This record gives sequence, C-alpha cells and structure tokens, in this order.
Amino acid sequence: MRSTILLAWLLIACSVEGASVRRIWIDTDPAIGAPWREVDDAFALVLAFHSPEVRIVGISTTYGNAGLKRTTTVSRDLVRRFGRAAGLSEASVHSGARSPGDFSQRTRATDALARALEKENLTYVALGPLTNLAAFIRQHPGLSRGLERVILVGGQTPERPLVFGPTGAVRVHDANVFKDADAVRAILKTDIPVVLAPVEASSDLVLEREHWRRLRDGGQAARFLKIRTGIWIWFWTSIVQHRGGPLFDSLAVMLAAKPELVIQRTRYASVRGTDLIAAQNSTPGARAVGFAVRPRARCEQLAVERLREGEALERGVPSYSPNPRDLR
Repeated sequence: MRSTILLAWLLIACSVEGASVRRIWIDTDPAIGAPWREVDDAFALVLAFHSPEVRIVGISTTYGNAGLKRTTTVSRDLVRRFGRAAGLSEASVHSGARSPGDFSQRTRATDALARALEKENLTYVALGPLTNLAAFIRQHPGLSRGLERVILVGGQTPERPLVFGPTGAVRVHDANVFKDADAVRAILKTDIPVVLAPVEASSDLVLEREHWRRLRDGGQAARFLKIRTGIWIWFWTSIVQHRGGPLFDSLAVMLAAKPELVIQRTRYASVRGTDLIAAQNSTPGARAVGFAVRPRARCEQLAVERLREGEALERGVPSYSPNPRDLR
C-alpha cells in the first residue's frame, strides 16, 4: 500500500513537470540572520524550493539587503540546507554585482546565466536590484531574447505613497528600483516582457503571527525561518501594527509558480528619478508591463502552506497534488 501511494505521488509529480513546469532563474539579496535586516528573500527562496510548478535553473546573488559577500553566503547556506528538494546544490549559486557600478562588469552570475540561456528559455525572477540583469543584457544582447519575462519586485501606482500602519506613519522606499534606477531603465528599453510585483500588492501577502508560530510544527525550513525571524514579525505586528509580516518577495515567486492566484492588469511603466511609476494610461516614454494588483485569498493560504511543509519534500516525496481550491 505504501509503495502504491508513493508511485501515485511520483506520477502526479511527473505529470506536473511535463505539463506546466516553468524554468526560472532567481536573482536575490538575502540577509536573514543579520539583525534588523529584511528577511523576505529567505521566505521567497524556501517558497520557490517548495513550488513544483517551477524548476530553478540557477540563482544569482547581488548587493541590496546586505553586501554581496553576505548575500552570497546566505544564499549558499539556504540552498545547502533546503535546496535539495528542488534539485539544487551550492554550485547552483553564482555571485554577481557588488554595487550599481558593476553595471558593465562580467561576473560569475552573468556567465552562468549566459550558459543557461544557451540551453533553454527562462523566466527571470528579480528579488533585488536589477544590476545583474542589466549587465547581462549589455554583454549578451542576443541571448537576452531567451528571457521569456522578467518578474520584478518593484513599481508603484502614481501618487500612492508606500506607507504602513494605521496612521501611515511608517514609510518605505521602492528599494530594488531606488538602488539602481539606471538598471531598471535599461530593462524597460528592451522588448523583454516585464511583470511588476509592487509593494502595494505584496503587502497584502502576509505571514500572520499565528501562522508564524505554527512554522515550528513544519518542516526543517519552516523551523529555520521561525527561529530567525522573531524580530521581523515583532516589528511588523507590534511596531508597524500591520496584519502580519509582509512576504514582499514571495509575491514574485507566486507570479512565477501560480500566476492565476494573482490579479494582474496592464500598466504603463517609466522611471521618474528613482521611482518606477506604473500608470493606468499610456504616457510618453512609458512601456506596457504586467502589474500585480493584489493576490487572491488562496495565494496567501497556499504560500503559508508551502512555507510550513517540507517534511515530505525533505524525504524525497512530492508534497503537491492538483487542487481545485488553488483557483479560488
């Protein structure tokens, strides 16, 4: 009986892989473990490891939430601990830009992405500044045609401030755009389809305090996240008084894995100063992009489930089966 169940799981996994798997490249700047650093990249990576709809071809690291040395170390540690379920090893992680000044620099990240695109087309999921991608396109304009789309954590509606809390006293900036606006401009000048996962939408994808507590009963990755994110959940729920800790970067992963769970609209994007403005109407110099308006209710539920799971994945047994509830 046990072998029959396992065979059924494997058949489901194979059918998912063959039918709808999306090959993605993740560019990230995780800093989990350092006090007062944002931890959402770590949640997004674990979510990606646990999403059978995508196959992670490679991971590149960049400056952002911390310096390149730190983000690369953290990325390799997360992959070493939890990436096996997604077929990854530490060799899957490639260091990239140290600062916006590396816009024209060849790095291990740009070389690795080039090798990957020589073999297959990819979706590029940008969880940090776009310096690595802009450098790649500058070095390999021909290969960039293999990028099916870029999903960027960034962008904002005109005249809508990025504020949190009941009085709007806590203001954030559009970090990935602010840190290298020239790279964003370079991407918008290409023909590569772009989808924006803005703060105003990703702030609705949260890990509530009770769900955070329940991470202790999940897999190894869930327990790891629980132990290392106490300050994060305290800040967002007690100081900011938000509904929970916003999983900003996880919305980009859900757009790659389960786009039907995110309401999207067409917007027209342009960089104004250090802001990426996505307007409803076309303006001179703007280009059409996809814009995540808000996650559906099932999106948050599924993300939390996948963050908590992992035991089955860690044992090598797929933990996903098609479920009609995913579309609600």
